[in-house]
Amino acid sequence: MMGWAAAMPFDVPKTNVQASWDSRVVGSYFPELIRIVKERGPLALYTGLIPTIARAFPANAALFLGVEMGKKFFDKWVWP
Repeated sequence: MMGWAAAMPFDVPKTNVQASWDSRVVGSYFPELIRIVKERGPLALYTGLIPTIARAFPANAALFLGVEMGKKFFDKWVWP
């Protein structure tokens, strides 16, 4: 979760550029970053952090369960 807190300020401008219909993709990241900070303040770079962290718990649990079940399957049936 600390990883998402560190990555979110870089992810928000990227998502805005990807969602924009009329922007060019190359060279539009840093102008978008500056625009967000100027218009909405630096905390706007953390937009969506709470839902992302809430999603991380069940997603990581499902991934862990899948890995463990896969290991048990391979240990029993593939590499006895």
